[in-house]
Amino acid sequence: MRKEIVKLENVSAEYGGNTVLHGHELTVYSDDFIGIIGPNGGGKTTLLKVILGLVKPATGSVTVFGTSPDKVRNRIGYVPQMMEVERDFPINVLDTVLMGRLCHKGLFKRHTKKDYEKVEQALDAVEMSDMKDRKTGDLSGGERQRVMIARALASEPELLLLDEPTASIDPKIKTDIYDLLNSLKKQMAIILVTHDIGVISSHVDKVACLNCQLFYHNSKEIPKEALETVYQCPVDIIAHGTPHRVLKEH
Repeated sequence: MRKEIVKLENVSAEYGGNTVLHGHELTVYSDDFIGIIGPNGGGKTTLLKVILGLVKPATGSVTVFGTSPDKVRNRIGYVPQMMEVERDFPINVLDTVLMGRLCHKGLFKRHTKKDYEKVEQALDAVEMSDMKDRKTGDLSGGERQRVMIARALASEPELLLLDEPTASIDPKIKTDIYDLLNSLKKQMAIILVTHDIGVISSHVDKVACLNCQLFYHNSKEIPKEALETVYQCPVDIIAHGTPHRVLKEH
């Protein structure tokens, strides 16, 4: 059954003393796979943090699963922008993914058999089971990002938030990650922040444009005028190869 899980009403938010979100209205349902595009500094990461409850709105209200976001973080999986990992830090892939279970067990309780089962399932989903004993710092960028996705999946989320999950990753690994997300959208709602227009063309179900103001039509279609407003310059849409999406007038 299709359920409303995220509701933003007239939400504005500040970051570093600057207002980066202006009066947002957004509703996300349990079967949505939404891609958010827009320029750097446009507020995309801040929007995800508002949904997570890590940034409090300056105005408006936000509810997730019908309540305050900070009360339901155990139902949300989050993959932040990829960061450099200290190569010598002594943690392996299995223990990294186990961190995703902390929201269910608490900080100082021992891991249970169920925790390890969920971690194994998450590693299988991202095809990293054979590397579970490898040191995370020794992995390639694409492999580390798979581990971060597995960590989010280990929490058994009903909502998955991803912030530029394929930045600086080679095209083959990108394709594998988006194929994974296509399979996951049957189990959870997904909100994906990306600069990858190819993803918008061929994977997500709905598109939002964000540059301080949010343009969202609950649809795959993006009017050319909205793109020009978001990027604040003329936009030409070029399709090369397949698949591609030509955006109709509305």
